[in-house]
Amino acid sequence: MTIPAVPSPKDGSIRTPLDFTLKAEWTFDTKKRTFRSAKGETFSPFADLPSGSTIVYKAPDLARSDPSKLNEHERALRRYMQLILPAGVSPSRLVAVVRKWPPVDDAHAGPEVSLPKAR
Repeated sequence: MTIPAVPSPKDGSIRTPLDFTLKAEWTFDTKKRTFRSAKGETFSPFADLPSGSTIVYKAPDLARSDPSKLNEHERALRRYMQLILPAGVSPSRLVAVVRKWPPVDDAHAGPEVSLPKAR
């Protein structure tokens, strides 16, 4: 089961994640909101995404760490990402788009969940 990297809002709407894995030579700059390869290539994904989408590392502490000081397993974990979509947007609509991004090794939709609406 995937646990979203953002808390559930109080109104009961759920922002469903799309999980993806970066290729080993790519990273994501959370401040510039762009991907960067070891060769210096950059890719900005937000033109393909609905407004309000967010990209986050699943292991943000590892992502901020110096990769030369991480072991093989920690370096593998820092490649796992989530695309958090606005409430009501199904991640299955964007899986094929994300799989075509140059930095992405694989992508899949997380489980669709919902909460009862507040009265």
